[in-house]
Amino acid sequence: MTTAPKITHAFAILAPVPEEHLLSGLEAIQVQEAKGIEEPIVAFGSTAFNIFRKADELRGGHGGSLVEVFLYASHAEEQPLTPRATWHAVYVKHIEARNGRYPKERSYERPETALNGDKPVWAIFWQVQSLKKLNVPIPIKQFHGLDKRSPYQARFIPEGPLLVQYPQLPGSVS
Repeated sequence: MTTAPKITHAFAILAPVPEEHLLSGLEAIQVQEAKGIEEPIVAFGSTAFNIFRKADELRGGHGGSLVEVFLYASHAEEQPLTPRATWHAVYVKHIEARNGRYPKERSYERPETALNGDKPVWAIFWQVQSLKKLNVPIPIKQFHGLDKRSPYQARFIPEGPLLVQYPQLPGSVS
């Protein structure tokens, strides 16, 4: 009997994703569940392959620990004065892009909004499970960059995925 990989608390990922892709990601999950897929995956494109390769190295490879992802909904209709992570997911792995695109046979894992006019610009696609909106948003200022002594500034807005120290949270998000 094999056991499911555990979630690491050694580090986490803080990443901006356009809000429309997060909402569409929930729809992609519903499509997969309707197809009988037990552990739906949502994939987001990125050029930050070095961040995800480092995450994979730190967690012990693709078969290692899972990593929590705290998501900042960029391009949201309502942006608070102090940026906050308002979504959460669990990073599973990344896959290399094919000519900048996600493999067509698995396009159901991509948010529908990301497929419309998708330009072939991505180096990798990072896959997550358990995508959900947080009940209690986490201010970005509560996050510290990995190996950094001080937290991000109150108005810091992540412009790409970042490896961060696992945040001190009042309750469990997963």
